[in-house]
Amino acid sequence: MKKLLLLGLLILFGCNQQNTPTPDPNHNQPHQSFKKTPDIAKELKAQPTIDDQFALLYRKFDYTLDRSDSLTGRDENKDGIRDDIEAFINALEVSEPVRDALKQNARYSQKNLYYDWSEKTEANIYKAMKIGFEYEKVIACKDFVGIPVDDSIDTSKTIRALTYNTKARTIAYLAYNHLQDGSVSTSLPAEEQYCE
Repeated sequence: MKKLLLLGLLILFGCNQQNTPTPDPNHNQPHQSFKKTPDIAKELKAQPTIDDQFALLYRKFDYTLDRSDSLTGRDENKDGIRDDIEAFINALEVSEPVRDALKQNARYSQKNLYYDWSEKTEANIYKAMKIGFEYEKVIACKDFVGIPVDDSIDTSKTIRALTYNTKARTIAYLAYNHLQDGSVSTSLPAEEQYCE
């Protein structure tokens, strides 16, 4: 129930943001970061799941999330993950393989925001399907590194909510998602080869 409430709040508050175009899509404002203190690290370690760690970080540091007009947001190191989401993932008290799998999930969630899905063309449908199938690799990798199924599902939902936290991002995601209507996929085995 707590996780559904968090997801609902993320979507509700994200979708109510004003989305007027700005001249600078990379918004050269400094990224608001937070400091992970020993007390916060201790609180994170006390959480029963990775998703509970995300919830704790969100409760304490939601003001650091990028709610700019840019669809893709700031990505200073050009790794395909928005800086604010990467800061949350980097703050988690998890092993490096788990962190890398979560970053792969975030990169996947961000990827569709780099394309224009406004027209239902064969090229866009093909591109959307191709990106969509990459999620199978995310699932296989998260399973391989030992993230429990429920936590894997919950962290994916949280990363999705953090990624699509403005009205414009949500609309772009919905356009991309509608192009995948009728798609079918098969689960991949939990193998290291699917981890980036």
